Amino acid sequence: MDRMSSEPVRNLKCRGLTLIELMITLVILAVTATMATPAMLGLLQGNRLRTETTRLLDAVNLARSEAVMRNTPVSLCPSVMASSGIPACTSRYAQGWMVFANRDRDSVFDADSDKVIRAFGAIPAGYSLTNMAGTRPAGDLITYLPDGSSRLNRSLLFCPPASRLVEPRAVVINTVGRARISVGEGLCPGSAP
Repeated sequence: MDRMSSEPVRNLKCRGLTLIELMITLVILAVTATMATPAMLGLLQGNRLRTETTRLLDAVNLARSEAVMRNTPVSLCPSVMASSGIPACTSRYAQGWMVFANRDRDSVFDADSDKVIRAFGAIPAGYSLTNMAGTRPAGDLITYLPDGSSRLNRSLLFCPPASRLVEPRAVVINTVGRARISVGEGLCPGSAP
């Protein structure tokens, strides 16, 4: 027989966590989670705001480059085409947008003469897309001419949900058609001046 197996088994004390130790650990965990939650929420909102602003900037740049490449006016308008499949302009960019060749430079999509270039989905629920003053939803058509100009100044402001953990971001378009992203300008709806 093996020497180890012939020895009597000793009564070993197994020590676990006491209720007090467990409660202290849970309190520390709860305090840490409570302190980290706003920072994590701010990080998530900031990332989503950057993503949506970049998505609109990409659409604006696509419209401008397609206008020059096709040598025809190209427009960007609010549209639910990405979800419905119906190419039509609506009233709010928050519902999504589409880029289309707009030969007659009007404010509607004409199925017989206009051609859809690309459709983009809606922005996430809780976020808003307004004019820079935050006084009305963004919804005006943006048209680029074959020379790459837009001939108007426009600023579209993305705002986070009501928690306001991050600064708003805007897509700013100047009269020559150059678009850029601006951070911290403008007033979101419901914010104090």
